[in-house]
Amino acid sequence: MPKYKVIEEGFYNGKIYKPDGKRSFLHTDKPLKPVPSWVEVMKAETAAQKKKRVAAEKKADAAAKKKAESDKKDVDDLTFMGDGKDAGSMKPSNVETL
Repeated sequence: MPKYKVIEEGFYNGKIYKPDGKRSFLHTDKPLKPVPSWVEVMKAETAAQKKKRVAAEKKADAAAKKKAESDKKDVDDLTFMGDGKDAGSMKPSNVETL
């Protein structure tokens, strides 16, 4: 599947592509002939590059999962009611319910 890098704003198949936007790469089923002036052909990814990219993605996913678990634990441990005592004294606090 050919891959093209967007170098200028352009329109293809009902979508707008921008170099600094959400769609900065154009993937097509068949090679474009002629290649539009707003894209440039990218070389195919080698096996070594793919292996390195996949390893980096897995590492990033593992770090994100670990952070999400840590955040979930922090949220689960959070309480706004306290332990029923004032912070400065041992007297019970007055919790007013509405």
